[in-house]
Amino acid sequence: MSLKIITATMLAILVAAPASAGPLKDAWNRQQVAIGKGLINNSLTVDEAIRLEKRAQSIRDQARHLKSTGGGLSFPEKVLIGTRLVAARGAIFYHKHN
Repeated sequence: MSLKIITATMLAILVAAPASAGPLKDAWNRQQVAIGKGLINNSLTVDEAIRLEKRAQSIRDQARHLKSTGGGLSFPEKVLIGTRLVAARGAIFYHKHN
């Protein structure tokens, strides 16, 4: 049941993803696509997908908080969020291929 819900959510994100919305937005969309594809082709378990989704949500929450407290993301904040996104992307790759 939960796999069907997660798969449906991932497919909805794939369809609704904007074509070009900036590097951070693109990175989040690529992560969602990678997790969704991993679920569909069974290279990710549901538990791994949930853990990766929580990690991605944590990064989005941090970016939202930084943006709201400073009127936008400064260059060091963008670097911090970008670094966390790259690390999360590496975790997705690792879990899909392990």
